Amino acid sequence: MDHEFPLSILDYVTRGDSEKIHWHNYLQVALCTGGTGRFIFTNKEYHVQKGDVFIVSNFENHVAISELPTCTEYIFVIFLPELIASPGSRHFDFEYLYPFWYNSKTFHNKIDHGEPVAEVLGNKILELKETWDKKEVGYKHCLDADLRKVLALLIKHFKTNYPEYYTISGHSHAKMQRALDYINKNFSKNISLEEMSELFHISASRFRHLFKESVHIGFKEYITFIRLTEAKKLLLTTEMNITDIARQSGYTNIHQFYKVFYKYVYISPAEYRNLHKFKHSDERK
Repeated sequence: MDHEFPLSILDYVTRGDSEKIHWHNYLQVALCTGGTGRFIFTNKEYHVQKGDVFIVSNFENHVAISELPTCTEYIFVIFLPELIASPGSRHFDFEYLYPFWYNSKTFHNKIDHGEPVAEVLGNKILELKETWDKKEVGYKHCLDADLRKVLALLIKHFKTNYPEYYTISGHSHAKMQRALDYINKNFSKNISLEEMSELFHISASRFRHLFKESVHIGFKEYITFIRLTEAKKLLLTTEMNITDIARQSGYTNIHQFYKVFYKYVYISPAEYRNLHKFKHSDERK
């Protein structure tokens, strides 16, 4: 990504579980352009169809998957916040980033293809992709203007329909991004609050407070959600047995894995696998 114009617009295809659970330092708007699949976030998951639009902040872990042999096609619009509002910018410019200042525990990342705004957003994203591909004279200014139009449409949509999700302190999560990156890479290990506080040279209680303030989810619960995201992905896209899935997701005690899975998903891992594979089979008929 060009550091002077930190924006990329790219085609992306998911096949099975090839993509890892990840977190990134850029903001993302995704448009499904073909196929079906699933988009799994920290504690949420969504069925994906053509025309669906997804909003991804720069602090929420997520993964897009599809069941082999099918695939899901996307256009990803990714950009760093400073493209829109660098330090010292007007408050008005920072307001363009409103759609990404959300509470990840309660925010609904998907705008369904059946909603009128999804069609408008989809057409704007297709225009952005065409401008990006052609790279004609003045294309960067056109991209900047059209991206702000997309963000303005998102602001109108969320403020009209979901005003309660917004948090004025949402941008404060930046201070915890290094912690999220560490958890993302090590969630299958036994990560303790004390280990994280030592990493950041602050007390355990201070780290716990900052984490909850920034991410809106408790430290231990966040790790649980990440592990469950990995387990769901493996259940849907592999034939691994459940004991191996539990181990790869960070659980050494299979009984604890079943207990936690049922607590948050309300069905057993086997039931989850069978239920969603049955749905995928019906969708392809």
